[in-house]
Amino acid sequence: MRLWWPVLGWMISLTAAAAQCPAQLRMAYNATWLPYVEVTDEAVRGQDIDLIRQLAGQVGSRLQLQFVPEKRAMQMLQLGQVDMLFAASFTPQRAGFAWFSDPYRKEYNVVLVHQQTLQLYPELTRREAFLALAARKLIGVYNPIGFYGDEFEQIKQQPAVRQRSLAVFEPERRLELVLNQRADYTLVDRDAVQFDLRQHPAATQFQLLPFYLNAADVHLMFSKITVSQPCVAAINAVLTARGKTTPMAVRSVLGSD
Repeated sequence: MRLWWPVLGWMISLTAAAAQCPAQLRMAYNATWLPYVEVTDEAVRGQDIDLIRQLAGQVGSRLQLQFVPEKRAMQMLQLGQVDMLFAASFTPQRAGFAWFSDPYRKEYNVVLVHQQTLQLYPELTRREAFLALAARKLIGVYNPIGFYGDEFEQIKQQPAVRQRSLAVFEPERRLELVLNQRADYTLVDRDAVQFDLRQHPAATQFQLLPFYLNAADVHLMFSKITVSQPCVAAINAVLTARGKTTPMAVRSVLGSD
């Protein structure tokens, strides 16, 4: 019978922490992003959405999805107008206004170019050559609030790079800018871009470079205004029980979108 006491203690602790979670957890979303989000007329599903809906239920909350344009989501979280965001990278700046859950999956960022760009710069198949060219001359188009790792972040912040880069929230527009060769490259999620290219009529004109720009943990972000630390601890306990996390630091050396 003594074997049950640790389990019982964990369940009591989790129940007490879950009681501090809001009855509803408002999470921003904005568009289909397969395989993580799928928006249809009937429902919003997907790998991330289904997991987060289950997590919310296990801590006594109900997930309330709130349509928010991506460019407003981070600010709304900071103001407490939504409770949580998903697929988030840890940064010290964000940690000033948000709690971060333990990692719930890995994300891999890769570089997408036009075939003609690769013909012009065949050395782009090497990661170090890409970073050097990105710093010196290439025109990039990427999500302005995306985080693609410390190494690329340093390049992105250089005045000359900022001046020639294109900040675009919509992934479809980023692909079109590369296709029309108005941008030399874009940064994409490895798994999501596979779904995008399967449906793109000009998929053969794109080329994924054969390296990871960035490989990192992704987290749930919670507004410090509306969500308590005990609630985040309860969600972490559920994640651990589900085996969705591995023993690692909250932030790896690399980053993600």
